[in-house]
Amino acid sequence: MSRTELLKKLQTTCGYTFKNIRHLDEALRHDSNRVNDRNLPTYQRLEFLGDSVLNLVVSEYLYNTDPKATEGQLTDKRKELTEARKQAQIAETLKLKDYIEFGQSIRRETYTGYHKFVESIIGAVYIDGGIDESKKLIRRLWELTDSYTPNNASGYCVIS
Repeated sequence: MSRTELLKKLQTTCGYTFKNIRHLDEALRHDSNRVNDRNLPTYQRLEFLGDSVLNLVVSEYLYNTDPKATEGQLTDKRKELTEARKQAQIAETLKLKDYIEFGQSIRRETYTGYHKFVESIIGAVYIDGGIDESKKLIRRLWELTDSYTPNNASGYCVIS
């Protein structure tokens, strides 16, 4: 499958079509590709941005869906939802392993940092489509619904 076909497939899986496909391509390019070109953009800057967008969207979601939660409770819930383990589950669900562009020094089979690319995709969507599209993506990937209740706190966004 060509790179273009792979990127189209991932867009379908994520539910977002990029206006500028270069954003998605960059989000999926590991920094091991920079060996011959130090100026080649990779996922890292988009990961940095995506981390902040993810925290904002999840914070807003928790704030609005659990009005009785304290600041400490909200912080704990946000941490649980945004930690690497949760992102690794999402990366596995999306099969990101199949889409990452590695340089020769990295073996796809032994690489363990696929969770980082979830945030880079969020950052790419933010750059390409803004905060509203980012919210839609995050709500879809994290399966966030407005049906949160304090008695159902652990079950509102499980990725199986």
